[in-house]
Amino acid sequence: MSERTRKLAWAAVIVASATAISRVVGLGREVLTAGVYGVGADYNTFVSVSVVPNLIRQLFADAAISAAFVPVLTALLAAGDRERARRLTATLLGFMLAAVGAVCLVLILAATPVVRAIYPELTGTSHMATLAAQYLQILVPTVLVLALAGVMTGVLYADERFTMPAVVSIVWNLVIIAFMAVWHDAWGVYALAWGTLVGTVVELVLLGLAMRAAGEPIRVNFHFRDPYLRRVLALMVPITITLGILNFNALIDTYFAQFVSDHAAAEIGYSFRLYQLPQGIFAVTIGTVLFPSLSRFAAQHDMGRFRETLSTGVRQMVFVSLPFLAWFTILAVPVIRMVYQRGAFTAADTSEVAGALAMFALGLTFANVNIMFNRSFQSMQKPWLPLYVGLVNLALNALLDWILLGPLGVAGITLSTSIVSIFNMVLLVWLLRRQVGLLGGRGMARAAGAALLCALPLAAVSGGLWYALRGFADGGFLRLLVSVFAAVAGGGLVYLGIAKALKLEELSMVWRLLRRRGARPAASAD
Repeated sequence: MSERTRKLAWAAVIVASATAISRVVGLGREVLTAGVYGVGADYNTFVSVSVVPNLIRQLFADAAISAAFVPVLTALLAAGDRERARRLTATLLGFMLAAVGAVCLVLILAATPVVRAIYPELTGTSHMATLAAQYLQILVPTVLVLALAGVMTGVLYADERFTMPAVVSIVWNLVIIAFMAVWHDAWGVYALAWGTLVGTVVELVLLGLAMRAAGEPIRVNFHFRDPYLRRVLALMVPITITLGILNFNALIDTYFAQFVSDHAAAEIGYSFRLYQLPQGIFAVTIGTVLFPSLSRFAAQHDMGRFRETLSTGVRQMVFVSLPFLAWFTILAVPVIRMVYQRGAFTAADTSEVAGALAMFALGLTFANVNIMFNRSFQSMQKPWLPLYVGLVNLALNALLDWILLGPLGVAGITLSTSIVSIFNMVLLVWLLRRQVGLLGGRGMARAAGAALLCALPLAAVSGGLWYALRGFADGGFLRLLVSVFAAVAGGGLVYLGIAKALKLEELSMVWRLLRRRGARPAASAD
């Protein structure tokens, strides 16, 4: 094994460990948030307002910068032109300071009219309007900080330094936890808002120190005619628009949530964080690992192997998603009760959040499969086709939110998301067939049917075990934890046992893919 291979292998271990720790600490942050703030009106306002800076952050930072900046920077370094790469970094930092800084300044100055325009019901009183505007003013600077952090992360990735980008999300979570633990009594939800801002600044400082330690100077210039800057920005456009559409859907949901109750957005937020767990652990991993193969076969015009790889990915997505669909519907109440119900988070809140989670779960499999289809279009360098579908989804999501929030409340908004995921999959399949021909739908359907045959006993066993243990679970948190774990583990063992008995190849394929993922460095999740 070469020195470089050993270095990357060790980096993979560090990144995987940091990602796992970050998820645990992040879950701890959510547990503390629920216990301290519950779904109160002030926290609901914070959740609603935070969607605005999150939308802008996704446009200018995170995946957009990584996907557009790193390839250009890496090419310059590979050509041996490190000084040119450093000038590009300085120019991109300058651009982010100017462009994102200007957007942030406008939002800070216009915070009150912005929140009144987006959330007229939520800001119906002067107190709530002031509260929403102040939350927005505190959170908006995180957009600029994260844009600068995204550039620094790109520099570290290009130098194959993965440790600090993986660690900073842990520190971010810990700073927020510290602020809530120390100041929530005196500051209320402001402790969460200020903790988010300070944690983000600490991220930037740590990344800057890592960049300096790597021998990379932190410089800024404003030479916006740099052709390499234009190349980076051109690569960012389709990614930015696609991410923007995804986050506009979140904005639409929180807009309609204000007409349900003064705690609906908070309930959606709590359920969505659990809904995202299987995506972050399994679905994104499968899409990431198979993406290079799809790209290679697309470049070689080998549509046979392209379709085979796509089919493999879809079947794996279905196989890993169906258990969570069953658990999040059958065990929604005990799962929410175990994770969130304590302190300010009441049994009534558990019931509402569980209903939202169950409706989210109905579309989980389709949402995960869509990750694979989107990767297929990206591998063919045709990212605009899913973008058109996303634009249609915006209108459909708004229409369904409007129709369903009346009879179903919060659950109607999350059901709308699930229906849109199904519609999105149908359109993507239709577009993909026009590009590459038949996709092997019969094989996918057979695999999905076999996985469903395994999932039905899982649901029965998990539901039966919880029914038998529900009285025992009322004896305190430890008993509840044991009961939920027994119900999940019992159903999971049945699922894996039947899959093995039926000799489903997806079982071994998923395991091999997860091991491949562990053998390569990757960006950590928040």
